[in-house]
Amino acid sequence: MVKISFVFWFMYTLSMVANAQVKIEKESKVMRSDVPSNAVSWVEEVFDQKNRMNWFFETSGESKSYEAKFYHKKKKYSVEFSMDGTLEDIEVLVHWRRLPKKVKQNISKYFSDNFLKTNIRKIQIQYTGKSENLKNWINTNKSDNIIIKYEVEFYGKTSSTKKLWEGLFDKEGELLMKREIILTPSNNLFF
Repeated sequence: MVKISFVFWFMYTLSMVANAQVKIEKESKVMRSDVPSNAVSWVEEVFDQKNRMNWFFETSGESKSYEAKFYHKKKKYSVEFSMDGTLEDIEVLVHWRRLPKKVKQNISKYFSDNFLKTNIRKIQIQYTGKSENLKNWINTNKSDNIIIKYEVEFYGKTSSTKKLWEGLFDKEGELLMKREIILTPSNNLFF
C-alpha cells in the first residue's frame, strides 16, 4: 500500500511540474460593467481614457484576471487586474529594434544556445510595482521603484520539435522562466 501511494504521489507531483511549464490561456470579451469598479476607475483616471478600451476576462490555468486593452500615445497597452480589482501589471507592446542593446544581446544568446531557429511573435515590456509608482511612471516616465521585465512569445525549433514558447526575461535580458504556449481554437485576440 505504501509503495502504491508513493507511486501515485510521485506521478501526481510530476504532472504538476509538467503542467507548470505550459500556458493555456483563454480570453473572453466582457462589458465594462462586469469589471471591478476600482480597476475601471484606475485605468480611466491614469490614462485619461474612457473610450476605445476593451475589457477581457482571462483564465490561465488556476489564475483568473481582468485585462484592459487600448492604445495610449500610439502604443498598445494591456493592464491586468486581479479578480478584486488590484493592479497586477502593465504591458506595452514593443518591437525588437526598440529594446536596449544589452537586452537584445542576452535574449539572442539564449535563443542561439537553446534553439536551432527562432521566430519572435510578440514582445511586451512588463511593468510591475505599487499602483502609485506605476501611475507616476505613466505620468512622468520615471521608472523608480518599478520592476521591468520582457515577455517574449516566440517559435523555437530544436532538432526534434518546433513549439510556441513564452519567455520571461529580466531587465538585463536574462531568462527567468519559459513555458510552452498551447493555443486553443477559441483563442481570439481582440485589440
